[in-house]
Amino acid sequence: MMDYTPSALTGFLLLLLPVAMPASAIEHPGILPKDANCSSCHANKNTGKSVHSAMAVSCTVCHLAQSEGDMTKLNLTMPREKICFACHEKGVDLPQHSPLVKAQCADCHDPHSSSRRALLREHADTQLLPDK
Repeated sequence: MMDYTPSALTGFLLLLLPVAMPASAIEHPGILPKDANCSSCHANKNTGKSVHSAMAVSCTVCHLAQSEGDMTKLNLTMPREKICFACHEKGVDLPQHSPLVKAQCADCHDPHSSSRRALLREHADTQLLPDK
């Protein structure tokens, strides 16, 4: 069983609350059942050198599916620039990052899994966190 800190558990619970729809929704054909297994059709994102711990729980922790007619819209449960901080503490000084880094977390880190450490994307600047 995983141990959660109070702030991580609070962040997890906040993600479960319905929130306003972000501007960028992705349309998915058909109606998705609530217990849909995304990886039955989509690439398995539970493999790689580093896998985000959120992948151990349902996709609905970060993604919200809303059906309208014969189409399902997929959104993040929170705005992209805030979703990481529902579980991760904002403002913690990370020595790996330059104070000048203004990018959003997902610009350099894949929120699912990566073949590189620290969930780094292939295009991430290796000066920020060397791949060992």
